[in-house]
Amino acid sequence: MMNNISPAFLLFLVFTMYACSKNTLIEDKYVTLSYNQTFCADPWKNLSSDSLTLVNVASYLNSYNLYIAGLNIKQVLPADSCKACTCKTGKTIYVSTFDSDSLKAKYYQIGFK
Repeated sequence: MMNNISPAFLLFLVFTMYACSKNTLIEDKYVTLSYNQTFCADPWKNLSSDSLTLVNVASYLNSYNLYIAGLNIKQVLPADSCKACTCKTGKTIYVSTFDSDSLKAKYYQIGFK
């Protein structure tokens, strides 16, 4: 009965599978990077709920073999009044990862700052 699975549980499963599939490095420093979400110009599909969008973000980052220590989305500004794909939703996606220059460079290449 797949229709009864909550988005939060699905997100938990994705992160559990992701954590088990990665080699973890022993690091004590993390950095949080951000990405300003657009209405539809992001490289992942934005869905009707933030939790489902984060599942897509995690899958996208995983496809680049990027380590994710934490992933969150917050409404930080009002949405742009325009509705073009490149207009901002006012939401920011935050990813925490190891504070590694090479890892940060990979995140920068795909739009995280």
